[in-house]
Amino acid sequence: MGQMSRIRPFTWFLMFVLSLAAVLAAQLRRPEPQLLHVSGPPAVEAPAGPLAAAFDLAREGTVRIEARCAGPHGGPTIGIGSGFFVTEEGLLLTAYHVVDATRPQPCEVRLVAVTTTEEEYDLRLVGFDVYMDVAALQADVDRAVATIPLASEAPHPGDPIVAIGNSRGDFIAGRAGRVTRLGVEAGRADFASGTMELTASLAPGDSGGPVINARGEAVGVVSYISFNPGAMSSQGWIPPYLRGIALPSTYASYAVPVIAQSQLLAAVFAGERRDVPVIGFSWRQGTGDYDPGTSPYFMGRRPGTIVDQVAVGGPADMAGLRSLSNERVVGPDGSVTLVPEGDVIVAIDGEPTPRFYELLAIVREKLIGETVTLTVQRGNATFDIELTLGARSDVFAGP
Repeated sequence: MGQMSRIRPFTWFLMFVLSLAAVLAAQLRRPEPQLLHVSGPPAVEAPAGPLAAAFDLAREGTVRIEARCAGPHGGPTIGIGSGFFVTEEGLLLTAYHVVDATRPQPCEVRLVAVTTTEEEYDLRLVGFDVYMDVAALQADVDRAVATIPLASEAPHPGDPIVAIGNSRGDFIAGRAGRVTRLGVEAGRADFASGTMELTASLAPGDSGGPVINARGEAVGVVSYISFNPGAMSSQGWIPPYLRGIALPSTYASYAVPVIAQSQLLAAVFAGERRDVPVIGFSWRQGTGDYDPGTSPYFMGRRPGTIVDQVAVGGPADMAGLRSLSNERVVGPDGSVTLVPEGDVIVAIDGEPTPRFYELLAIVREKLIGETVTLTVQRGNATFDIELTLGARSDVFAGP
């Protein structure tokens, strides 16, 4: 009996070590998580205490940005975002995707800022950075406007904040939360490096709005929302008191950090237009990556990115890439099946591109005007073509 009592602790210790090794091995085998869009944000938290005072201070300098169909008698509103004034002369900040002119629109678009007093000002694009998702606009003001000062230093994880925006049918409303992480990296080429993660419950319409600290200073511009934070990595550190409490398991919102000394802001305020290089085709979320091992249709032997729609006159068009099409195949019983046919980009400059975001990461490392070699798969044929990358705003310019 005494010998058994001496062996049992060692046995339990050995079992613990083996279990821990199994868990670690499973973690190593687990595939890299993907960014997932969830069904909706959590309940809105209203600002209280110092945050309520900061919100009241900053609200007057915030605007609703409306994209309207232009016309002699006005037109319907086709999009809503947010922004905020940084100078009394009407210079304001927003997210670039709020005013992105490359997205397809049903009409010629006119941008209008609506203030808390429901005054309206036409907006003109001054400068932007597509990758960082920041844009500066000039409002056609006729008097000095209320402004929000830019913070002199970045916030810290755990700091309380309030984001001001126009989601859920609200008009320039506040959503409180905390900063959970700084310097977030998503592993995605379309996600700006150095992004700030928040717990504030944001939704479409809040993009471009200010993120305010307890002193009423802007520390960020709302950018991405409603992504799974478990798929993110960070260069920062999550304080213990935020883990599992303030950091939700299925939702987070993101903002581009802004401070008064920012070189990024200095550039866009000065009128710089920092674009990104593109091949010149659209990609379809969910069905745009081809895997010969799982696809029910044959589009070649190698995995790659499916070219959905080629932009007319763009680099892909000039190089001879083809848009995705469907071939009608009639079966023995007379049934008709639509079989996709098109080009699959399997490599750029010899580097494989089995998924779109890997292709995008390679392209974002290039320069506008740089020539690259695409390896294209068209059914059983595989060939190389040279292509000169274009600027996104030129290739996908709206009407």
